[in-house]
Amino acid sequence: MRRALARLPRLAEIEACELEQEVLAAVTVELAALPVEAEEAGLRLVRAGDRAAHRLIYAAQRARRTATVPLDENVIPIRQLSRGSAEVFAVLERAVNAGLVTKEEVELIAQTRLERQVMAKAAGAVGMSVRAAFRRRAAAEQRLAAALAKEQF
Repeated sequence: MRRALARLPRLAEIEACELEQEVLAAVTVELAALPVEAEEAGLRLVRAGDRAAHRLIYAAQRARRTATVPLDENVIPIRQLSRGSAEVFAVLERAVNAGLVTKEEVELIAQTRLERQVMAKAAGAVGMSVRAAFRRRAAAEQRLAAALAKEQF
């Protein structure tokens, strides 16, 4: 029974003790209905417990899939930049003019940090791999932070 329970998925909706109780109840019912001279009695008991566990798991998964979602959570939010983003864009433009960062790096920073775009999409837009884009953005942000701390531009 422990092996059968160990291979089942763990769902947040079902506690382990609840699952064990369901399996034990099914095994007990099957044991009571089992004839004395039945062949493969152990296999029948294991299958009964397995069926009960899967019924409980499938019910929880079905409830999760069919749960109603409030209408306000169904709405796709419109991306709006914060009030301070204009200042951030101005700082990024000054950094490009000062030669601290390249236009591609600024594009990566703006798209991923300010517009909350996925890095893969932003990297494709500037023509580099995702890994290279993460590295370039991190290096540019470090140079930019150091320059801002020293107030170089």
